[in-house]
Amino acid sequence: MRKDDAGRWVAPALTPDHIGELYELRWLLEPPALVKACANLPAGFLAGMRADLEAAMAEAAPDAGGVLDRLEHQMHVELLAHCRNETLMQAITLHQSLLIAHRFLYRWTPRLFATEPFLAEHLVIVALLEGGRVRDAADALELHLRDSRERAIARVELIRQEYRVEDTAYLTRGP
Repeated sequence: MRKDDAGRWVAPALTPDHIGELYELRWLLEPPALVKACANLPAGFLAGMRADLEAAMAEAAPDAGGVLDRLEHQMHVELLAHCRNETLMQAITLHQSLLIAHRFLYRWTPRLFATEPFLAEHLVIVALLEGGRVRDAADALELHLRDSRERAIARVELIRQEYRVEDTAYLTRGP
């Protein structure tokens, strides 16, 4: 959400440019949070993430609306929350608005990819963290977010082409 010049709250459209801006900020902010979080992870946290990722990868078609959303939340919210830098986390949370949209996008675009690419990318990050290669894991997270940008744009474009949503009385369309 943003405020316009008249002080009204506006939800910017998920255009390719706006999605790109959000992801760019995420790939700048999330890797340092990952580095800070590693020292504070509870025992068994990474093993649990690995088990969840491997279980999802073993399924022929994981429940896109639930499982994929939960796995995204584990990596980008639960793990990073251990960085213990509230200001950094506040900045990250502001730009993670697409995680909310992904709940809808995963449910409505489950066949966009034969296998959900982020599962393997998250598994690489977890494996690097388990191996103590924190800087490499941060680099892998940045690459994952750079690659995810194009997938998010493709999902939004598919929704835009396939579905027509009725106008809602309490929302108005901007220019």
